[in-house]
Order: sequence, then C-alpha cells, then structure tokens
Amino acid sequence: MKKLIVFTTSCLFLLFAVLTSCNSQTSQSETKQSVQPEQQESTTVTVYYFHGDRRCATCKAVGSVSKQTVAEAFGDNSNVIFKDLNIEEVENIELKDKFELSGSGLFVYDGENKEDLTVIAFQKAVNSPGELTEKIVNTVREML
Repeated sequence: MKKLIVFTTSCLFLLFAVLTSCNSQTSQSETKQSVQPEQQESTTVTVYYFHGDRRCATCKAVGSVSKQTVAEAFGDNSNVIFKDLNIEEVENIELKDKFELSGSGLFVYDGENKEDLTVIAFQKAVNSPGELTEKIVNTVREML
C-alpha cells in the first residue's frame, strides 16, 4: 500500500513538473512573438497628386486637400509622404507612365499596391473635403 501511495505521489509530482515547464516555454515563445512585430520594417506610403500645367479650381482643391490631409494626419510619420507632381515635366514622365495617366490623378501607393482615389477626389474636394480627407487617411492607414 505504501508503494502505491509513493508511486502515485511521484507520478503527480512528475506530471506537475512537466506541465509547469511546458507552460513556461509557451510563455517564452509568446514573448518572442510579441517582439517580432516591432522589429518588422515599416512600409513607406506615398500620396501622389498628379496634375498638368493648367489646373482648374477642382484640380487645385484636390491638391490642397490632399497635401493638408497628409501634413495634418501624418506629419509626424516619416513613412507617409505627399508628392505633388506635374505630369508635363520631363522628370515625371516615368511615374506618369507607371500610373498610366493621361491627366490629373490622386493615388496612394505603398511600393506594391496602389489605390486610385481620383474619382472620389474630384467628387469631394470642393464641396465635401472632409469626406476626401477621411478616405485618404483610411487608405493610408490600411497600407501602413
């Protein structure tokens, strides 16, 4: 009978030791996983506003709202850039071709994916700039 009690006690102790050691290993791996996202490289997101030499009031509003939005919402984030580019200038022809432009446009680009906001930009820039601002901010945040 004593042998059974000693055996059972030993088994319980061994079981407790195994469970405790497994639990501490899980905790260490969870700690490593939580550190990994901080070590990942940041994505650079660029908001491109393309236009020609002559711009109408709506074109100017799209540029103004976009530039102001990036400055106010992401001014402290060096991974978000605003670029105002004239597609009629020689140095911008390569980007014009890359984005397949023939006129003005507003794009959010993360190096792999691009989101064309041209239609909403021209619909909202003059009469509902807040809606355009919200769309730009949400699109940039999704890409970061």
